[in-house]
Amino acid sequence: MLLWYEIKSFMVKKRVMRYYLRITLYYFFIPLYNLFAYTLYKGGPMEQKNYIINLLNIQDKYLVLNKIEFINNSYFIYLSESKIESISCPKCGGVDNRINSYYNRTIKINPIDGYPTFIILKQIRFICNYCNKSFNQPNEIVNSGCSISIKTKETILEESTYKQSFKDISKRTNVSETTVSNEFKKNIHDYRCSLTRIICIDEFKASTIAGKYALIIGDPESGEILDILPSRLQDYIYHYFNTIDKSERLNVEYVVTDLFESYRTICKNLFWNSIHIADRFHWIRLTTEAFNKTRISIMNNILKSKIKDPDKLRYAAIIKKYYRLLIANTYSKESWFFDQQVNKNSNGFTTYQSVIEYCVNNDRELEEAYLLLQQLYKIARFSSFETARKDLLEWCDKIEKSEFNLKEFKKTVLTYKSWINEITNSFIIDPMTHKRLSNGFIEGKNNFCKTIKRIGFGYSDFDVFRYKIINTNKKKKNNKQK
Repeated sequence: MLLWYEIKSFMVKKRVMRYYLRITLYYFFIPLYNLFAYTLYKGGPMEQKNYIINLLNIQDKYLVLNKIEFINNSYFIYLSESKIESISCPKCGGVDNRINSYYNRTIKINPIDGYPTFIILKQIRFICNYCNKSFNQPNEIVNSGCSISIKTKETILEESTYKQSFKDISKRTNVSETTVSNEFKKNIHDYRCSLTRIICIDEFKASTIAGKYALIIGDPESGEILDILPSRLQDYIYHYFNTIDKSERLNVEYVVTDLFESYRTICKNLFWNSIHIADRFHWIRLTTEAFNKTRISIMNNILKSKIKDPDKLRYAAIIKKYYRLLIANTYSKESWFFDQQVNKNSNGFTTYQSVIEYCVNNDRELEEAYLLLQQLYKIARFSSFETARKDLLEWCDKIEKSEFNLKEFKKTVLTYKSWINEITNSFIIDPMTHKRLSNGFIEGKNNFCKTIKRIGFGYSDFDVFRYKIINTNKKKKNNKQK
């Protein structure tokens, strides 16, 4: 009996000790530890409090900061609401309301110093005495029914205008990638800028639901992307422009495109007052490609020959190695470029010019093709609008009358004659800009769109992709102006 009494007494004492230990830890040691942590991290409790207040920029006089905790590498900021003197019911507008309850809401906000941060808001819930509707007291921190702060939503929308993925934004705002995407989608609207005096049209690979290519429309004068369409098919483009008011389309003076037939049809049928310009880069590229195919054909004939002549094999290797030099525009590059010294292991050549002379002097067909290419470069640079048509047709006749086959060049001639009006229009000097018009601006925007797509690892929703491109371009343009 004595032993049992001693054991029971010991157990009681142990329970009492555990009770007092818990009380001591809860009311003394834990608050002391938190105080020490805040002091160590930000210089002191008051400095910590002021620091957080400044970061939050709380202007609402009905919000009171109670305490701040730093637990498990996260900030917890405790706020409480004080009652607004006069608050109206959102349903009936009545001002006879009473407090129904108090409850805590956990709200995500932007991280502070890289740490996840949460606001624990003690919020007042009212009930209307007229319609019996219950509602929260409004505040500047968060909207009703949301767990993400208003400031965080603004940050998401702001950062979405930069070249970065939703994943990167989610990491910086302490919310999920899905939340970032959803907040971005909420702000998507039917965006379309008005057509301008000059519009450039081009396509880029986007693999949309409507097709493999998306269409981009831009204004070269302002640098604005006017709109992006999910397809370049003629019916789709026709329907899009046909929905635009006729008066707006009549204000378009120039439409710059590549040699895609659908664009020509659209211009003839919908832009009656405009001049259709075939982009200079695209029609010159046709001849550049023709020259390269001719060069490759000559090279392959040498390599496939049963008689392996060392000199001819050397020639084939050189025209392969220096193909970029052979398509260089002698009328745009300075003379010093061709006088540059050739690198070592250059097969005995001293300058770029000596390489070119060797290549064109050892094959008459390649010489003919090279001279035709350089002649086109000369026409493109020096011909005027008045003489361009005549110069281009004479150039085409020269190809057709050539003693060599030049089948690739003859294919180019067919395209040139079919598009002669639009190509000639590319020599027009715009009286406003005093320059020839081209699609160089929109080609740069194509790369911009591809960059956005790559950074975002692709976009399954075309509207998100479209809005992301337009907004990011607008932000980039505004930053340059500043």
